[in-house]
Amino acid sequence: MKVNYDIVFDIKKEISTKKKEKGLVQIRAYYNGSRKYFTTRLYLKENEWDFKKNQPKDPVQARSIRKLIDKLEDFETQYRLQNDSFHLSNFDIYLKPKKKEPEIIKISFSEFFKMQLTKESQLKRVTLVNQINTLKKLTEFKKVIQFEDLNYQLIQDFEIFLRQKKNLRTNTIEKYHRQVRKYINLAIKQDLFPENKNPYKNYKLTIEETDTIFLLPEERQRVENLIFEEPIRNYKDLEMARDMFLFGCYTGLRYSDCFALTADNFNETENGLILKFRANKTNKIGSRPLYLLFDGKPEKIIKKYLPKTGNQKLFKGMNNPKVNRSLKVIAEMANVHRGLYFKASRDTFGTTLYMLSGDDKLVQKQLQHSKRDQTDKYVHLVEQIQNEGLQKIFKSIGKGTDD
Repeated sequence: MKVNYDIVFDIKKEISTKKKEKGLVQIRAYYNGSRKYFTTRLYLKENEWDFKKNQPKDPVQARSIRKLIDKLEDFETQYRLQNDSFHLSNFDIYLKPKKKEPEIIKISFSEFFKMQLTKESQLKRVTLVNQINTLKKLTEFKKVIQFEDLNYQLIQDFEIFLRQKKNLRTNTIEKYHRQVRKYINLAIKQDLFPENKNPYKNYKLTIEETDTIFLLPEERQRVENLIFEEPIRNYKDLEMARDMFLFGCYTGLRYSDCFALTADNFNETENGLILKFRANKTNKIGSRPLYLLFDGKPEKIIKKYLPKTGNQKLFKGMNNPKVNRSLKVIAEMANVHRGLYFKASRDTFGTTLYMLSGDDKLVQKQLQHSKRDQTDKYVHLVEQIQNEGLQKIFKSIGKGTDD
């Protein structure tokens, strides 16, 4: 049995009893001896109602009411198809106001990456700069990357771009991949991208083992002895890059910490200068008695560049690429490892300190290593140097015995 629908006008007799000018038009539903009324929100005067046809005289109003009945009938039909029984109370589902779906603001992955960068205020400056550089590389590769573009092929093409167009090495490329992967994971957490479509799920990142570059004492001495003056091109920049590098060799500070140094980082004591700093990478506080290290050589460098004002950077203008370019020239001039770069200064400090002290815990503490295996490489390097020295000695002894 189906529901019967009809139209009723002013069923509450408000026009005749309450002397109102207009009465409400409603739709009445009959089913199994029960009835239910649905408002049309239409109020009419008596002379606007056709009592014979039981509908508004205005054909537009009549059609609108017919459409409302059609919707009720459609709901009834759909409900019966999905359920075994039907009651007039089931119309409450139809009448219940539907929740407005939240408006989905569609943005590209490129836009999301850029917007998210503004929320990463907790990051250290060096980390933030790396992520900004990653976005720049992505934009160079493809101006706008939509979320639907994120697939295995795109990640593969990005790596080819970095390797062939930008001439980057495997380990540098791996760092860019890690940054992109981070922002894809952030998008997944914010329900902007489905987890099962993460292109890094099956994309293997590769890292090449690299040799640790460090200077032996005699090599460091050759760098110290270099003289920069005309007609050497950019001799002032070369001299500052050399001094910054040597300061790292003497103190073990990372590039980011050397570059950030100002007069405020140094305290003058009766014995000499003491360096106090907070590491950019780890946020750990460290100090160095410069007057005690390497016969006071780091103290002499700082006094050479110490500005009068506290907030001026000592090594102003020495950005990382510029320093590393300069170190290639310096390495050739001093006849040391041609692959020299700033990181080698920290490795030189760690290796030299272990050579002099034999105390791996001291090295770990000075370099602020949280894990012992970070320090172990310096132990192995020194042992390797010692073994090579012993090998040379006993080879020469062997030759003497043969004679």
